[in-house]
Amino acid sequence: MQHTFGYARVSATDQNLATQVEDLTQAGCTHIFQEKVSGTRTHSLALDELLAAVREGDVVVVNRLARLGRNTIHTIQLVEDFNRRGVHFRALDLGIDSRTPAGKMIIGVFSSFNQYERENNRQKSLAGIELAKQQGKHLGRPAGRDAEKLAKVATALERGLSVAEIVTVTGISRASVKRYRQDIEMQNS
Repeated sequence: MQHTFGYARVSATDQNLATQVEDLTQAGCTHIFQEKVSGTRTHSLALDELLAAVREGDVVVVNRLARLGRNTIHTIQLVEDFNRRGVHFRALDLGIDSRTPAGKMIIGVFSSFNQYERENNRQKSLAGIELAKQQGKHLGRPAGRDAEKLAKVATALERGLSVAEIVTVTGISRASVKRYRQDIEMQNS
């Protein structure tokens, strides 16, 4: 059985959901998820409940497209998710209806913009990594061994200090001291 769900969310300037709820009721929504917290977080209780409730063939309606997501990228991602899941989407303010050819075209445009944004971000990241490499910066996880610390631990071990004493004297962590001690023992055997 197909359900028509509404989603209403307050904005920073309009904390009253009455107009949205009225529009969604007139649009035939049988259940309206109401978000009463504004902000920039992409996860919210009412939205998460809506996403868990919708099934293939259901319809999600918002009175204004800007009320769906927290920002443009989030909105596009949600519309793409609905499309992938076979959930129809309607935005009353723009006349977007994913069941119509024009609505499908707009969703296709949204998907194209989102793909462009992902690719653009990926290229920026790769360019930043390449620049860092050219500048001789170390990328990734820090090196596991520090020659200076290894030398301190070796000297302390030669003097007969215990692991606890080496930690106290050098300030090197207990795990690192044990690791350096193990490396030294392996080298000496």
